[in-house]
Amino acid sequence: MRDATFRCATAPISLHGQLIGEGDIVSLLIGSANRDDARFPDADRLDLGRAPNDHLAFGHGPHFCIGAALARLEGAVAFPLLLRRLGRVQLAKPAGELPWRPARVMRGLAALPVVRI
Repeated sequence: MRDATFRCATAPISLHGQLIGEGDIVSLLIGSANRDDARFPDADRLDLGRAPNDHLAFGHGPHFCIGAALARLEGAVAFPLLLRRLGRVQLAKPAGELPWRPARVMRGLAALPVVRI
């Protein structure tokens, strides 16, 4: 499974009635964790101002993404520049029809068609 994030349990733990033993390999679906309605109200809705927003997009602890600060900086520079150049935009098709890349770990759009308004 090239799309999975695997970890090895360092101690036994019971999770939702399932025992995970020390040394067991588990496959983590981080994308689904970020869309957990128990953690994020209306989790499927894009809300750039969501607070608190304790998502797992860049990992955690020793697995925290070394490029997280660069990715945030790129977004902070690229999106305002793009919107200045394009002006006001809206989706070119309904949100439910947007094409998603097939992946279990790094969920993302295959394309984001927009039109100027």
